[in-house]
Amino acid sequence: MDKKKTEIVRLLKHKQEICIRLLEKMAEQMKAVDAQDESRLAAIIEEKEALIAGLNETDQKITGLASDLDQTILTSLTSENAELVQRIESDLEKIIKQETVCQTKLNFVKSELLEKIKAVKSGQRLLKGYGVSQRIKSKISKNI
Repeated sequence: MDKKKTEIVRLLKHKQEICIRLLEKMAEQMKAVDAQDESRLAAIIEEKEALIAGLNETDQKITGLASDLDQTILTSLTSENAELVQRIESDLEKIIKQETVCQTKLNFVKSELLEKIKAVKSGQRLLKGYGVSQRIKSKISKNI
């Protein structure tokens, strides 16, 4: 039992480290979004996906270990590590807020680009209205 408790605490600390790295990546993502650097943004998103996969894996391990423990042990484990759990929750809330801000900025950029594309397309349609003049057919018959 004691071994499982220490393993859960170790996994919680690992989860907090992953959250901290995710927050760092989110800061980089915010800079890339502001600079409209698509290649850097794509690289950051790939790195974030790997971190999120590690976070999910850690959660699954914690859940697996916690399912074997007695309710009283879980209660004592929760109270002993309340500060750690609170920091993890706080970090996750920050990550979600920053992700929402990035999503809003990207949606705004997307709508601006769509407006530019529509303006270009309508400009092309206007030019087609003027079109190239038709070839003037000769008045002399080719049958002569």
